[in-house]
Amino acid sequence: MGKPRPVLFTYRVTEKPFQGIYAHYVSGYSRDGKRIQQWFRTAREAKTVRDAYNAEIEANGTAVSLSPTARLEAIAATEKLARFGRTIAEAADFYTAYLVKAASSITVAELADRVAAEFERRLRENEISRRHFGSMRETLKKFRARFAETPIKLLVGTEIKAWLASLPLAVKTRNRHFGYLRNVFGIAREANLLETDPLERVSSFNDPRKRNGFKVAILTPDELEKFLNAAADDLRAFFALSAFSGLRREEIVRLDWAEVKLDRNLIDLPFEKSKNKKRKLIEVPANLAAILAPYAAASGPVTPRKKLDRAKLSSA
Repeated sequence: MGKPRPVLFTYRVTEKPFQGIYAHYVSGYSRDGKRIQQWFRTAREAKTVRDAYNAEIEANGTAVSLSPTARLEAIAATEKLARFGRTIAEAADFYTAYLVKAASSITVAELADRVAAEFERRLRENEISRRHFGSMRETLKKFRARFAETPIKLLVGTEIKAWLASLPLAVKTRNRHFGYLRNVFGIAREANLLETDPLERVSSFNDPRKRNGFKVAILTPDELEKFLNAAADDLRAFFALSAFSGLRREEIVRLDWAEVKLDRNLIDLPFEKSKNKKRKLIEVPANLAAILAPYAAASGPVTPRKKLDRAKLSSA
């Protein structure tokens, strides 16, 4: 009578490695009686596979519990995980948690819609400027184009920063988008859509100009004259007002020619167009009046906003 076959799989090591590199192996028998022998580079890998085989046998006996395909997949997965000292159960727990997050999360596209609606409300209520609204809308457009279908709970901060770094933008512009995305994630957290901000531990981009002691330059009178002469005719009034009126950029953009009273050398900015919500009366010096006079009109915007925005983007 022949020797009974061992029920459990065994681990062995040989002095004559298979193919010269595989010295460790596991052997046993399949449920249909066929001998199984698998070779490995290390004892750790071999013992992990042996233990996986034996755990199944001890749990389920020798009755068929997995299909041949499932068994092969389980064995292959065990071999892959052995390199990292992990088990199939740990891998299943990890991936299940990933799937739970994905299933309970809205997408970036859905979040972008919610944030856009919130910023539209803030704009209607005069809580933010139109410039702030436009900047957020630009950030959301780019963010949606790249991550639209990604569940927000699966976003990775370093991946977002790498995407921003890949865009053909100036460092200052990248940091502006970075800041607005922090705003987006703040809104998501307030709405209990996120537990943490993906960018919380991610730093913004280093601006080499600041690192090298860069300072904003002040033009000399001759330089300013050359700049104004080189500016486009329909933007010259905007730049002249920026240089001589003391008004903020957005205040100039909102300014109408009806509020520029050159006959009285006065700019009458209504409170609703002022950043601090107070009416401003600005004296127009003679040099500014001379620059504005050729372009003055009874009414209409002083600055072509779209053209100014295009000029800003092209210089970024």
